[in-house]
Amino acid sequence: MSSNQDFLNQPRTLYKAPQKGKGKKLLEQGFQIDDFPYNPPYLDGNCYFAGPDDRSIAEEFNQSYQEGILEITIDSESYAQDFKPLECRYDEKNDRERIEVVVPQRLFPTLNQFPRTLKPQ
Repeated sequence: MSSNQDFLNQPRTLYKAPQKGKGKKLLEQGFQIDDFPYNPPYLDGNCYFAGPDDRSIAEEFNQSYQEGILEITIDSESYAQDFKPLECRYDEKNDRERIEVVVPQRLFPTLNQFPRTLKPQ
């Protein structure tokens, strides 16, 4: 198996900087629709994550929220099927494109199946 194939089979990790007071709840109860309301034009009901294997976006948000960074580890097959299509460009920093993953409410039950850890910055 080539090293490229090994990489493709590695689990992917998404990162979220929970808003103030939400870290422990998201860790223990997972992602619930009530926590991400749909109320246009300001609230779209989606949950935003720093893309796979790049904590930098979550680290920036955590500077304000100070709740730590929630990490969700997803097996490569599930990631490719359910979450890779949700990737979009966030910005570019240090000559590197940064990706965010925008997870809609309908995928919260799927997301909640994967292990979560809350780590300090």
